[in-house]
Amino acid sequence: MLEGMAVKHSVHTEEPQTPTNIFRLVRIARNVRVKDLAEHLRVTPAYINAIEKGTSTPSCRLVRDYAEALNVDESIFYRYGEEFDNCTRFEEMMLKLLKVICA
Repeated sequence: MLEGMAVKHSVHTEEPQTPTNIFRLVRIARNVRVKDLAEHLRVTPAYINAIEKGTSTPSCRLVRDYAEALNVDESIFYRYGEEFDNCTRFEEMMLKLLKVICA
């Protein structure tokens, strides 16, 4: 897991736009900056942003590496639709995600 990379994030109260927002939620929950994650994964910050916006789809290998870097089970990224479809607010999604990854 990336350690010592803490950064404050502003919390937005927007509804998620795409299922790939789970990548963003996990990164925020782990308090990791895009720049630090990109460096760790050896990709560009722009690519991480594209994944988090849903304009790019990561390979299975990158999903595995992403999960490893953020110390979560990679299945969280695949179960996203099942687990979070009923959430309507950012805060609700984050709380549910934290319950899943901290269990």
